[in-house]
Amino acid sequence: MSALWIGNFSFENQLIERNQISTAVQRIEAELSPCLTAAASSEDFILCPEFIPPDFTEHLRRFGIFPPKFVGPDQLSEILQHVTHIQPWGWTKELVDQFDRELKTKSTHPSLEAVKLANSRVFSFELSQLLNCLLNGENSLQAASSLDHLLQSPEFDKGFVLKENFGQSGRGQISGETRKLTEKQAAWAANRLEANRVLFLEPKLKSLAEFGIQWDLPEEGPPQLFGVTQLKSSTRGQFIGSIVRIDEQQFPELESIINTQRFACLEIQQIGYFGPVGIDAMIYEHSGGERAARPLQDINARWTMGRLAIHWANACFPKENNVSWIHSKTAPSTNAVRTSPLTLGGKPVQHQTWCHL
Repeated sequence: MSALWIGNFSFENQLIERNQISTAVQRIEAELSPCLTAAASSEDFILCPEFIPPDFTEHLRRFGIFPPKFVGPDQLSEILQHVTHIQPWGWTKELVDQFDRELKTKSTHPSLEAVKLANSRVFSFELSQLLNCLLNGENSLQAASSLDHLLQSPEFDKGFVLKENFGQSGRGQISGETRKLTEKQAAWAANRLEANRVLFLEPKLKSLAEFGIQWDLPEEGPPQLFGVTQLKSSTRGQFIGSIVRIDEQQFPELESIINTQRFACLEIQQIGYFGPVGIDAMIYEHSGGERAARPLQDINARWTMGRLAIHWANACFPKENNVSWIHSKTAPSTNAVRTSPLTLGGKPVQHQTWCHL
């Protein structure tokens, strides 16, 4: 059985029918497609928007990694007879319709309504209420007029984060270091509320550590913990990398975080979703210096970079602890294994990835 892997990394855009993505983002997605290699088998196929030279396959084989076959859109008709199912980054109606038609079979996937709901902040906010883990000051709002009043709460002394219902990797959100929005931020909030009718307000936290906790949700049966990764993020919340096989004893809060997330996963199953889920969590410091945990920071009902990091760590350094998989233009260490091709479509890859100790 051969899978066709599809790196539709901006699939949240399709969930909200915002199908147009910039040329720059399209290029980043093309450069990220080979990163699916570690999760795929050698019998699988990865759909790549631009040509990947054979020297990337040769490079990986030198490290004992036997990659799948990389195919372009113009090669799909040739390989579909060998494909039994698709494995997208995230499920969308466009992909299901296209490949059910081309494969002449029905894909096994969760309901698209469940996919959309599980990836929404409306759902994660309600789930946090249900499991009693909302932050003090965390709120949903439907009108810009309520924003200034909410920001007067003492929880916003260090600033705020304002998020749309859908977003990923720092997109779809703004933040500030004070309790007051700039004129530009106020206009952003008003426009989003008019278009989407809801925003989510959170106090800015002093992060001590962030985690991407990976779960497998079967159609039947309890959620299964796939792995824990420590996240490396930019100040804007954009993913930089993950650390795999960390010393979890350094973070005693992880036990309660995982227990809360297990209940959250049961609720996600109840709405009809099954498949991979990554839930981000944070350990942060209160103004008084005490530590606290936020178990449901973001819910991603799809594949995640943290899940790929686990696969790359298993492929490159199967017996080592504290293995990092990062996105960087240059090699982070002398033992780093390059997990991206040098060129794509004849152009240098700017968004390189590496696995290292």
